[in-house]
Amino acid sequence: MNKQTIKCEVFDCKHCNCDDKICNLNEIKVCNCGKEDIKEATMCYNYKSRK
Repeated sequence: MNKQTIKCEVFDCKHCNCDDKICNLNEIKVCNCGKEDIKEATMCYNYKSRK
C-alpha cells in the first residue's frame, strides 16, 4: 500500500508537521462537530492540542 500524505495547516495540533504542512498520522477520521452544514463544523477527530 502506498503511503498517503495528508495536508494539514492546523498548526496548534500536535500531529501537524508545521514545517512541511502535513499530518504525521497515516490516517485520520473526520467528524461533524456542529449541526450546520458548513465547512467550519467539520474537524479532524484526531486533533490534539500542542499545549
